[in-house]
Amino acid sequence: MKFFATAPGGLSELLREELMSFGATEVKAQPRGVTFEGDLEVGYRSCLWSRLANRIFITVLETELETQEDLTDQVASVDWQQHMDESGTFAVSFSGKGMGIDHSHYGALKIKDGIVDYFRDITDNRPQVDTVDPDLRVHGHLNRNQLTLSIDLVGYSLHKRGYREGQQVTAPLKENVAAALLMRAGWPEIAKQGGCLYDPMCGSGTFLVEAAMMASDLAPGLEKASYMLLTTWKKHDTKLWNSLISEAKEREAEGLRHLPDIYGSDASHKSLDIAEEAIHNAGYLDSIEIKQMTVEQGRRWGDWKPGLVITNPPYGERLGEVEEVKSVYKALGTLLKNEFDGWQGAVLTCNPELGMYIGLKAKRSHNFFNGPMECKLFRFDITPEFHREPAVKGGANLVQEVNKVMPELATSDGAVMVANRIKKNLKQLRKWAKNNEISAYRVYDADLPEYAISIDLYQTVDAGEWLIVNEYAAPKTVDKAKAKKRLHEALSALPEVFPSVPTEQIIFKVRSRQSGTSQYEKLDESRAFYTVMENGSKIRVNFTDYLDTGLFLDHRDVRALVAQKSVGKKLLNLFCYTATATIEAAVMGAKSSLSVDMSKTYLYWAEHNLMHNNCDPAQHKFKQADVLEWLKIESENPTEKFDVIFLDPPSFSTSKRMEGTLDIQRDYIGLVNQALALLNEDGVLVFSNNMRKFKLDNEAFEDVHIENITQKTMPRDFQRNSKIHQAWLFTKI
Repeated sequence: MKFFATAPGGLSELLREELMSFGATEVKAQPRGVTFEGDLEVGYRSCLWSRLANRIFITVLETELETQEDLTDQVASVDWQQHMDESGTFAVSFSGKGMGIDHSHYGALKIKDGIVDYFRDITDNRPQVDTVDPDLRVHGHLNRNQLTLSIDLVGYSLHKRGYREGQQVTAPLKENVAAALLMRAGWPEIAKQGGCLYDPMCGSGTFLVEAAMMASDLAPGLEKASYMLLTTWKKHDTKLWNSLISEAKEREAEGLRHLPDIYGSDASHKSLDIAEEAIHNAGYLDSIEIKQMTVEQGRRWGDWKPGLVITNPPYGERLGEVEEVKSVYKALGTLLKNEFDGWQGAVLTCNPELGMYIGLKAKRSHNFFNGPMECKLFRFDITPEFHREPAVKGGANLVQEVNKVMPELATSDGAVMVANRIKKNLKQLRKWAKNNEISAYRVYDADLPEYAISIDLYQTVDAGEWLIVNEYAAPKTVDKAKAKKRLHEALSALPEVFPSVPTEQIIFKVRSRQSGTSQYEKLDESRAFYTVMENGSKIRVNFTDYLDTGLFLDHRDVRALVAQKSVGKKLLNLFCYTATATIEAAVMGAKSSLSVDMSKTYLYWAEHNLMHNNCDPAQHKFKQADVLEWLKIESENPTEKFDVIFLDPPSFSTSKRMEGTLDIQRDYIGLVNQALALLNEDGVLVFSNNMRKFKLDNEAFEDVHIENITQKTMPRDFQRNSKIHQAWLFTKI
C-alpha cells in the first residue's frame, strides 16, 4: 500500500524519520509531506501515533491523463465498492493544476462526477455528497498530467489533539509544530533521563502538554480515535485497529509512571487560564505546574533536575513592538544564565535578529513554519563557555545602549586597556591642539589593532564637545562575536575617558570600503549643524546625517597650505565636497575662487559655509557639475586659468565617461594633466588622495616640478596612521 502524510513546512524530514519508526518503507520527504509504503498496520499506526503529520492518505489511483475529460473516466475506473456503499456519503477535495484545470472546485467536481458515474453504471444508484460529516473523504492531486487519487484516513487535521477546544490565545503554536520543536530540542531523550522541562512564556501551554504527551508515551491520536474516517471506510480492519488502541492505552499507563516534572509560567493571567484548561483536558493537572510571573521575575521554585528550557517568545511583528520585545529577549537570556546553568535551551523566533539579544551562542538552528510565518529554532548549551554579550541596538547612539545594557563592561580588561591608551594620547594632544587653536582632532585610530575604531573629538562653538566613533569593518577571518565584544568594550570606556561629553553626543558609525556613491548616502535626517573652528574659519559640521561630518580632519594641514598659497590669488577647488579648503582660502584673503562638485547637497552646504564666514559670494562661486566632464571640456579650451588648483578626487567614483568608474590609480595622469592645462605659468597644483596603496609616477609628467608633501601635511594627530593620505605639489618649469 502507498500512503502520503502531509505536514507543515519544515517538518518533512522529521516526519520521514517518525514514519520509518512505525515500519514504513520507501519513505521519501517532499516539500509539504512524505510518501511512504507499508501494510495497513503501518497506515493505522501513522494515524494513531504521528505527532507531526496533518493528514494521512492512502493512495487508490496513480495514472497519467491524456485529456481533461480523461480525469472523470479514470476516477470511474476505480472499484469504489471496495471503499464505500452506494448508500453512503462522501466529500471530495482537489489540489494542484494541469490539463487546463486551474480551479480546485472544478477539479473536485470532475472527481465527484467520476465516483457518481461508477455507481450509476454498477447499481443505478449513487452515494450522496456530504461536505460536513461524510463516510469517505477523497482527495485528488494533479501535477500537470499526473493524477493521484487518495482516501483521507483521518478526516481532520491530526494537529487537533482534542485538549485545546475552548478559548484560545491569538495565533497559538500548532500542536504538531510544538512536537517537532520538542523533538529537535532533544526532549524525548532528556525526558528518558528524568530531566525537567520549563517554559517561561508558556502562553496557552502547548509546549507543556505536548512535552507531557511525549514523555508519557501517549498516542496523540488516541483521544479522537473513534472520530477518524478510517472507522467508516469499507476496508477498515476493526480487529487490527482495536488492537492498536489497546496497545496505546497500555503504553500510556506505563509511561505515566515515569513522567518527569514539567513547569510553565507566563505574565498573562488569561493565558494561564487557557493553559490550565488545556492541561486539564489532556489529563495532566497532577503532572504540570504553572505559575504567573514575568520573565524578569523568572526563577526555579523547586529542586529541578537539569533538563530543557523551551519557549516561544513574542516576535514583535507589529510596527513599533520590536524595541519593546528586545528587552524580553535580554531578560530571557539573563534568566537562562542565572538560573539554568547546565541545562539545554531552545528558543523559537520569527525574527532571528532577536535571538542575538539572548546573549548565548547557539549551537544549532533549525527552520520551521508556524502557520505562514517562517521561524528559527535556536538551540543552546546553557554553560558559561557559551555566554556572550547580548546584542544591543545599533545606530548612532550605540554608546548609550552599551552603557545601559552592559554597564559592567566598562571595568573589563579590554575597556581599561583602551581607556589607558586614549588617555595617553590625550595627554600629548590636548596641549598641542590648544596651542595651535585646533578644535577638531583625532584622539584614537586603531592604536590597539584588535580594537579597530577611530575616535575624533569635536569642540563645537555652539554645542560643546562631541565624539565621532567610526568602526572599521573587521576582515571576514575575524570571529564576529569577538569583534563585537571588543567594540562594546572600547565604547564602554568612552564615558569615563570623556566625562565632559554627554553620551548622547557620542556618535557611532560603521566605516566600510566605500562604493562610488556611498559618501552621498544619508544615514539620518536630523539636519542639525554645528560650528567648529579651523585655521581661523568657521566650519559647519553635521554629526549624524552622513558617514562623514563635512570636514576631513586628516587634510587640515593640506587645507592650510592651499589657503596660504591662495592669498591674493585665484583658486580652483575640484571635487570640493563642502568646500572647506575654499572657505579657509577666502577667509585668509584669496582674490577669487571656483569650487566644483557633482553633489547639490554638498554645494548647498558649501554655500552656507561661505555665508557663515561673511565671504563675498560674487568672488567665490560654486558650480554643480560632473567634475570629470567639466575638466575635460575646460582643459581642451580653457575659458579661465587659475593661480592655485586643489585636486582631491575620491579613490573611486561612478562616471559614464571612464568605463563607468573613476579609478584614481588608473586615471590620475589624465586628471592631473587636464588640471595643469588650467594652471597659470607661475601657479601651483596641490594633488592629494586617500588611496593607501597609491603610487605616483613622476616620469609620467613633463615640464613640471613635483614635490611630495605628504609628511609636511600630515597633522600630528594622524602621524600614528601616516598612510591615511598622500599629497604632492606641482609647479610648472
